Amino acid sequence: MTELWYAIVLGIVEGITEFLPISSTGHLLLCQQWMGISMDDSFWKMFAIFIQIGAILAVVVYFRDRIVQLLKCSRRGQLVAATPLVVSVGGTASDRPTATLEDSPACAQAGRYSPLFLVLIATVPVLVIGFLTHKLVEQYLETARVIAIVLFVGGLIMVLIEYLRPAVTTREIEEMTLLQAIGIGCAQVLAAVFPGTSRSAATIMAGMVGGLSRAAAAEFSFFLAIPAMFAACGYSLLKQIRSQTGMSSQQAMLLAVGTIVSFLVAWVVIAGFMNFIRKHSFVPFAIYRILLAAVVFWALW
Repeated sequence: MTELWYAIVLGIVEGITEFLPISSTGHLLLCQQWMGISMDDSFWKMFAIFIQIGAILAVVVYFRDRIVQLLKCSRRGQLVAATPLVVSVGGTASDRPTATLEDSPACAQAGRYSPLFLVLIATVPVLVIGFLTHKLVEQYLETARVIAIVLFVGGLIMVLIEYLRPAVTTREIEEMTLLQAIGIGCAQVLAAVFPGTSRSAATIMAGMVGGLSRAAAAEFSFFLAIPAMFAACGYSLLKQIRSQTGMSSQQAMLLAVGTIVSFLVAWVVIAGFMNFIRKHSFVPFAIYRILLAAVVFWALW
């Protein structure tokens, strides 16, 4: 029963923190330490990565209409006219002006890339660097002290970016350039190397520095998470299956519970987050990061 509660709590933490710029990995590692879970336990290490699948499925379900729209555009080799993305908790496009590929203005601009192609390009850096450095990260950087430092520094950077307010040149992801996508992809590497960075914080802030609006940066960050996190989850699960310990039926049940909980919680959080950032800045999240870092430093002291 104790392990079941561990799975539920970690699933809730994953669902809440995965797409907020406050670091899901950092929160999960801190929770595992405070709950007394051994950081050397291979199953719980894999559990913390695998339940991200639930959060990613929430992205797919929530943005399902948007993803289908982009897929259709990609197949036809053209981009649909950019329209404001306003989605409900169900992820439907009912609140958005109706537009089809046939009746939308010609948007196949020369030199413009499909957003889904840009997502794939931006995923390459984290797959390469993450694969090369994951053992080093697990051995030396998954500590409360490192997480606290990264949370604090990341919070300060977020405040600085919001204070400087980079000029917005790209309001929709259909308008993104290859250079912007590569820059965001490189920023995503920081989250793979330094636990506590927050993948969403690194990619959204990089997008804003590159000229994306908050909404466009967040949307691209969500889509960018899909291939990278599926790859990380699949690799982690494969390592566990190929290990000598394997996986018991109880462990499989814990994985299922944690994944389902993270999916349900993430679905609600995504809806609230997208509505929040259209009216507010990221400063509250930055303040939270700094305060959490202070609490961790105090606990360590």
